[in-house]
Amino acid sequence: MTTWAGVSKLSVILETGGQTAAIYANGRNQVAVTISIKPTDEKSNTYYGDIYWPDKVNLVDYVTGAKLNWKGDTGWCFTNDEDPNFHHVPGGSRATELELLGDGTQQFTFYVTARPGVSQKSIAAWVKTDTGKIYQTTQGSGSFEGKVVLNPLVALTHRKSAVNWDYSTTSTQYEGNTKYVTTKAWNYYLSLNSSDNYFVTFSVSGYWSDDGYEGFFACDITPGSRHKNFYGSYVWFREPHESAYYSSDGYAGKIVNFPVGNKWWDYARIYDRPYPERYLCFTWVHATTGGDGWHIPNGPLTTWREYFNPTITAWDMYGNIGEFKIAGSGVDDGIELDDC
Repeated sequence: MTTWAGVSKLSVILETGGQTAAIYANGRNQVAVTISIKPTDEKSNTYYGDIYWPDKVNLVDYVTGAKLNWKGDTGWCFTNDEDPNFHHVPGGSRATELELLGDGTQQFTFYVTARPGVSQKSIAAWVKTDTGKIYQTTQGSGSFEGKVVLNPLVALTHRKSAVNWDYSTTSTQYEGNTKYVTTKAWNYYLSLNSSDNYFVTFSVSGYWSDDGYEGFFACDITPGSRHKNFYGSYVWFREPHESAYYSSDGYAGKIVNFPVGNKWWDYARIYDRPYPERYLCFTWVHATTGGDGWHIPNGPLTTWREYFNPTITAWDMYGNIGEFKIAGSGVDDGIELDDC
């Protein structure tokens, strides 16, 4: 049985195919670094057995040889786990997938992150054979010497001034039923105002989570005309956005849910713009009903005016964040976004 005893080739390269890239120092933005190894056995023949990492394959500092932090939370870190949301190179693009050559070369790809406050890092490859011999591409290491250089960028914090916050009318499934209820609805859209960057994931807190009311966060049923006017706000937070809500008839967001007394509920068309994964959709509703008006209690509603104040965290494709809030108390006038 052969043993991995040496290497005849060893190199390190970025996924872009180059040697230098930028990375946001936020602990989330990832840059892929690939180590290529052609292992040999005791007789200097190509070794085709398994090579284990991170025991045997690592990324290290090009100058000092110190290992980067494996799945760490300080300084420069690396992992074998790709986060597809934040695996992007600022100002660059991925190269064609590196090919495994037929000469026995093995390739190992790691994903590097940078924590706030780090300085430029030159990164080298380090391997340790099963016989304990160490090979590396660090400074002064000889014929295998080589590095990739990562330049940290200060992490961004997106504010309201950097986002698009607009709205337009949207249709509802039963809005034409004017015998008992008239429903008008508007969708609000939160997206990043950038031509080369966009939000990729969102987190929302502050809403009702009861079945049939999930995402409902503000309500006011006005006392004029016997509580006939309903104003309500909804946030459609589940991901992936379109497939989490979409139905075959195109109406997906459940709104104005009053099963007790009124026996009424409706569905709004939501995520009705291209690239629904890049924005967060909200719906504001004004619905009127005849007779004695809206009935409470219904679902989570026990008083005529109830609301949460949602907070939203949005992450862009590089792992930078924006934090926003909404005052549910303004439900009568629509939905207004503010910075946290």
